[in-house]
Amino acid sequence: MSRLHFFALSEKGLRDNNEDCHCAERIGDYEVLAVSDGLGGHEGGEVASGIAIECLKNAVKFYEGDIRTMLRNAVFDADEQILAVPEKASEKRRMATTLIAACVDDNLNCTVMNIGDSRAHIISAGDVKTTKDHSFVNQLLDAGEISPDEAWQHPMLMVLTQALGDPDSDIEPDFYEVNLQDTFLLLSSDGLHDFVTKERIREIVLANGENVERSVRDLVKKALSAGSDDNITVVLAHGGTETVPANGN
Repeated sequence: MSRLHFFALSEKGLRDNNEDCHCAERIGDYEVLAVSDGLGGHEGGEVASGIAIECLKNAVKFYEGDIRTMLRNAVFDADEQILAVPEKASEKRRMATTLIAACVDDNLNCTVMNIGDSRAHIISAGDVKTTKDHSFVNQLLDAGEISPDEAWQHPMLMVLTQALGDPDSDIEPDFYEVNLQDTFLLLSSDGLHDFVTKERIREIVLANGENVERSVRDLVKKALSAGSDDNITVVLAHGGTETVPANGN
């Protein structure tokens, strides 16, 4: 029978506090994996990312029906709640957050939803594919106005076009579908993927095989050694086969 194995780790790195939040747990009929990267500094980003994860958990727990509708409801609920916080706490006025989330059913069918520049990597023996960031620089890349090498050094590298809690964002999540049988799904905040290439991420994950905990710890160490000065959060899952004893015990 199929089984999803996963492990998650969040490190504050060189920052004074950790504005990332994550989820990696069974909720109802789904394994729910997510990373949110809070923006705004001080306590604001931490509050925003926490709201996003709680809205996601509640949506999965209480909603019955289409998975994409459920995830969209979670996104719009989180956006509304984060926007409402500054009315009570003016010092958090500029807070916002990204959200990359995945819901996996018992057949390892996975729906991924993305807002912002936290990222999903879909890793197999032959390839690695990533979600598309909602960022100004990515828009320039899509338009062919800059090269990938220029993107890394662009002065507006950190400017997002979508974020939950940003009053200037026109929220419209992207969705991706994948079956995770014999496939890895890695979710991360930019503290990892801004410092470790997707090719290197793939190499580390495949080298460790089904030992997802070792891969996550190795990736965090690699990001730190590569100079990451941000919070680093990594959630890694692998769809494999659970061996059932012949006697059924």
